[in-house]
Amino acid sequence: MSTKILLFFLLIFFIASQSFSQKSAQYYFDTKGEVYFQFELTDRTKLESLTKIISIANVKKQTVFAYANKDEFNHFLELRIKYTILPHPGDVENVTMTNSIDGMDDWNTYPTYDAYVSMMYQFQTDFGNICQIVDAGTTVQGRHILFAVISDNIGSREAEPQFMFTSSIHGNETTGYVLMLRLIDSLLTSYGYDNRITNLVDNVEIWINPLANPDGTYHSGNNTVSGATRYNANGYDLNRNFPDPEDGMNPGGPWQPETIVMMNIAEANNFVLSANFHGGVEVMNYPWDTWIRRHADDNWLQLVSRQYADTAHAHSPSGYMTFMNNGITNGYDWYTISGGRQDYMTYFRHGREITMEISDSYILPASQLPAFWEYNKRSFLNYIEQTLYGIRGVVTDTVGNPIRAKVLIAGHDLDSSEVYSDSINGNYHRMIFAGNYNLTFTAPHYFDTTITGVSVANKSTTILNVEMIPLEPVPVELISFNANVQDGKVNLFWSTATEINNQGFEIQRKLENSEWTLRGFKNGAGTTTEPQSYSFSDDITDVNAKSIYYRLKQIDFDGSYEYSDEVFVTNLTPTKFVLEQNYPNPFNPTTTIKYSIAGEGIVTLKVFNTIGEEVALLVNETKLAGNYEVEFDASGLSSGIYLYRLHSGNFVQTRKMLLLK
Repeated sequence: MSTKILLFFLLIFFIASQSFSQKSAQYYFDTKGEVYFQFELTDRTKLESLTKIISIANVKKQTVFAYANKDEFNHFLELRIKYTILPHPGDVENVTMTNSIDGMDDWNTYPTYDAYVSMMYQFQTDFGNICQIVDAGTTVQGRHILFAVISDNIGSREAEPQFMFTSSIHGNETTGYVLMLRLIDSLLTSYGYDNRITNLVDNVEIWINPLANPDGTYHSGNNTVSGATRYNANGYDLNRNFPDPEDGMNPGGPWQPETIVMMNIAEANNFVLSANFHGGVEVMNYPWDTWIRRHADDNWLQLVSRQYADTAHAHSPSGYMTFMNNGITNGYDWYTISGGRQDYMTYFRHGREITMEISDSYILPASQLPAFWEYNKRSFLNYIEQTLYGIRGVVTDTVGNPIRAKVLIAGHDLDSSEVYSDSINGNYHRMIFAGNYNLTFTAPHYFDTTITGVSVANKSTTILNVEMIPLEPVPVELISFNANVQDGKVNLFWSTATEINNQGFEIQRKLENSEWTLRGFKNGAGTTTEPQSYSFSDDITDVNAKSIYYRLKQIDFDGSYEYSDEVFVTNLTPTKFVLEQNYPNPFNPTTTIKYSIAGEGIVTLKVFNTIGEEVALLVNETKLAGNYEVEFDASGLSSGIYLYRLHSGNFVQTRKMLLLK
């Protein structure tokens, strides 16, 4: 064969091969809106620019695996890098699916979209006392982004850490999807039976979103996850679509509906720790992704990631989760990305988030899902428990009102690593590596408060409650005002933190459909910075009313006055069981707990610490229907949050109280 003929055939072969490659890419754009491909890259510094053009999914030595929509791919072609189109990871055959809740009994199948939604709401139906489903919003195609919220006091924002798990922000990475459904089921069915899970539900508000990108997962329709895509229905990688610490508010294009849903949920809550589950590799990826410098808590992030991976190693076959540094990596060390949710939650929301890659397969064969549950289930609980460790407490003003304060560790915090107390309850949670730290609390209109030499050990808790002083003192700071009914009298109790020119208090009463009347007067303490306590008894033996209201009129020496909030009492035999909030609260060292019993029976009232240990038995006897109170002396206990629980017949109620010494 002549040289010219040989060159002709080689040219025809090259044109045909390029045509086949382009045809393959176009096929994927037409059917999926995205293409999956690989290329070689000897100069890793080019990842900085490439990550802003395409969606890099993995880097193994010099081989880069990536996704792109049509526009992204055209920009990539301009770089003239040799590439290979790969079969799309979402195109798997014989995926086991079920369209019923019962079909999920063995957890070895994937649910249809409708089965998924039904299962989520069935959790709420079956366990409504500890589970609520939050419909956070809809996707491009109108599917729902659902969260299961699990707490012992569901619907009540307590002074406890908020935690979040989400999965499958990349729609074709589905292992975490089913494992999160199973985790919800495990937490709900084990509550009250498994001590570890009961302690978590009692002390952490847990949010779980099994499916963050349902349009991607059900790209081929609601009845199968086969054909799932990485991107959302608009062709955006949602894990490149968040504000970025280095690259600004919109590095991945306009915010998508799914991104806005997640940002709204994050802004409405105060998640101290979160994680998002991925697939395609097996490794714990901790911040930062966007830049080379380390997080202020890099040693803590490594500790937590190491604990997750090591626990998974102990309960899985050899070779599971051994990528990079035996299962953990700093994000930037692997490859940099811009617009990731991990960095958004850590930098902009002042929480901590780790990206958890838990299966080499994108869509794991359904028969292997139970095995991967065994590999990871203990690590799931370990990770949630991290919220209970470190330095934590409640920030309040001098009358016990919660404050949203910045909690800064001088000489340690940088790049937005400081945390904030929750505006609703004042609780803060500073997870941190063992050591001694100086904490400064700052808030508008309050003096800065610095606490030095705060010591904390790994996997332990240091309670540090802080009372902040306002820049301008309030003349009379009323801490509490409570009332109870006993032996034909209403007993009123109130206390102040400070008083300025306080002549005293008028005690005023109002019956139903009547005017306020004067019932008595208590002299004030004038001017003092010491806490003061007051009490007053009002005879109601001649009162024929269902409801009685009381208020205080605090009068200064110059005649100016202010009214307190009203308190309500009833002089009837209780018609329902009630456990009231203790008073005073916070307290030191004694407080009063009131409760009402609607029928004769055995009554127990116990006090527990935050890890579920009983520290006091206050009542354990048969009681007649009526209103009762008991004094709790906590002289022998350390400062912190305690729970008290009333049990009578089928009635069980738990409340929290705060001991400040």
